[in-house]
Amino acid sequence: MLGGGAPHTPGGRGRGEELYLGAAPPEPPHQSMEAPMVDYRGREAREHDTHWYSIARHMLGLRHGLAGARRWRQVWSDHKLKHLSAREVSKIANTRPDG
Repeated sequence: MLGGGAPHTPGGRGRGEELYLGAAPPEPPHQSMEAPMVDYRGREAREHDTHWYSIARHMLGLRHGLAGARRWRQVWSDHKLKHLSAREVSKIANTRPDG
């Protein structure tokens, strides 16, 4: 069943379309969704005083199964970073720990 594994395989649908339909795969979800969500978090913070971590928790499965996903989740879940903007936390989450 192809659809059953979709939530656990980011970008898996695109690979199937590429193999069976000859279509170019779409951009991986973690790349196409993170930037708009960071912008959304910033707007919510300015307009409604919503903290980014209230929104980030809904995005924690975005990189499931990808290299670096655990660290990315840990950064977005780190309450010590609450004082930073969502854009700053995104930068930290997307920076490799070794440099």
